[in-house]
Amino acid sequence: MLQTFPVQDLRRISARLHNEFSALPHRCVERCVSDTWNCVEHLGITVTPHLVERVAREHLEAMVNSVPPSQPETVMSRLSGKSLTGYGAVPKPR
Repeated sequence: MLQTFPVQDLRRISARLHNEFSALPHRCVERCVSDTWNCVEHLGITVTPHLVERVAREHLEAMVNSVPPSQPETVMSRLSGKSLTGYGAVPKPR
């Protein structure tokens, strides 16, 4: 059975990670933290705020590092969720 997650933990984690990854929209960081919590829970692993923060940080770091150096503004504006699927990591096909 899945447990519900404490909203205050998610907010604290999101706030810390948003400070660290300020180039990403706040909503993108919140979604990553929430999805990470749900994924860990779904896998049957004991969910702790520390684990969620570590995994979400790795994912956000990968998102930031995947931005091509020649297009930082275009890609970062897409990370708001309007032009991308999922978290905002994969562009929609044209």
